Amino acid sequence: KKLYITGGCGALYDGASPDGSKEQKTISRTHQAYGRNYQLPNSTAHNETCAAIGSVLWNERMHRLTGDAKYAELLEHTLYNAVLAGVTLDGKRFFYTNTLRQLDEMPTSLRWSRQREEWISCYCCPPNVARILAEANRFTYSRSGKGVWVNQYGASILDTKLRNGQRVKLKQETAYPWQGEVKITLESAGEFSMFVRIPSWAEGATLSVNGKTQSLSVGSYAELRRTWVIGDTVKLQLPMRVRMMESHPLIEETRNQVAVMRGSLVYCLESHDLPSGVRVSSVRVPSSTTFAAKHDAVLLNGVTALHGSGEAQSAPWNGELYREQKSAEPTKFELKLIPYFAWANRGKSEMSVWIPQGR
Repeated sequence: KKLYITGGCGALYDGASPDGSKEQKTISRTHQAYGRNYQLPNSTAHNETCAAIGSVLWNERMHRLTGDAKYAELLEHTLYNAVLAGVTLDGKRFFYTNTLRQLDEMPTSLRWSRQREEWISCYCCPPNVARILAEANRFTYSRSGKGVWVNQYGASILDTKLRNGQRVKLKQETAYPWQGEVKITLESAGEFSMFVRIPSWAEGATLSVNGKTQSLSVGSYAELRRTWVIGDTVKLQLPMRVRMMESHPLIEETRNQVAVMRGSLVYCLESHDLPSGVRVSSVRVPSSTTFAAKHDAVLLNGVTALHGSGEAQSAPWNGELYREQKSAEPTKFELKLIPYFAWANRGKSEMSVWIPQGR
């Protein structure tokens, strides 16, 4: 009830969770607080990069203790979205806090910079980001008494030994998260289980060994037990459909808005991709919109962007707090969304993860 869709956590710069407590006289303010249930502001979200890294490490430990796929999935989700957003694509500038919406100009200044900086006075996030990326390989596989576990997807080679001394060597080939096909080739022989994680969002996923279909259940591990020979091939096909996400109605800031996801990635709208004169705050996503995924090898060092239809009501507010709803025909345009982790790499911009939904 206190986690952002990006996996970010720690919503408030300062606060407490006093609602319903009888101990009102002893409750004190806490710096970098989680706040009350469903209290998830967007423009003022604290979401310290280090907090996301802490979540990754906590989920890794819970996965090692339980083998439950939900911890490996949340680890992946947080790493791709909340952690990667904390650093520029060239690795030279860093966020201390990570908002889900940035509009200019904000009516009040915030404590921490809303741009990535080369140097931060509380200098914990930059070295923590470097450390977690350098050790990300250890999240990919794990071992148990029964065999090896494929926890994360990325081109890699595993060369290890099981508890009984048996050598296991395999090669993983994939363009994930841009594409959903994963190929694992055995480069050693022996009897053991391979546990393959099937994400909870992957309805319609297929799994095969040497072309023979295997049973699976989304949100869990599929166990493949056999006597492997060199050259055996495991193929996993994950449907990379675009998903329109909505929030619990008690998250007041995102009522009647949608966030867009594809696979494990959260997408966002950035002002660089809008027509001239259109502000992020005026954009809506028509309910009939469908998004097409197109990979662009040049955009932001190579990302898959999502293309759909957008519309905007651009009448200026002129300092009004409330006004009668306008019925003018909205401006229609092609809407392009980029992965959230890649925003703020093209100069100063506005951005939003959550977008109001039109008719």
